[in-house]
Amino acid sequence: MTYINDNVIPGNHGKTFTTDVRSPEEKSKLKAAIMKIDGVANVIFEDTYPLEVTIHTDKVVHVSEIQEKATELKFHVIAKGPFFPLF
Repeated sequence: MTYINDNVIPGNHGKTFTTDVRSPEEKSKLKAAIMKIDGVANVIFEDTYPLEVTIHTDKVVHVSEIQEKATELKFHVIAKGPFFPLF
């Protein structure tokens, strides 16, 4: 893996994950858990199938930290690719 694959890089692009949450209650639980991670600035659920969540940070956050928070709640989050373009 690479640095970009393993981390959420600060900025307006964020990183998108697919997730298995279904109900609004599950979304709010997952969002609250992810927002507790130091450096996470915003968690946005996209209205797609499968459900996607975009996470924005204000400092580098490891993808594994986000996955661990989701696993504690019995959910899964899987980072999506391809990568964002760097300008």
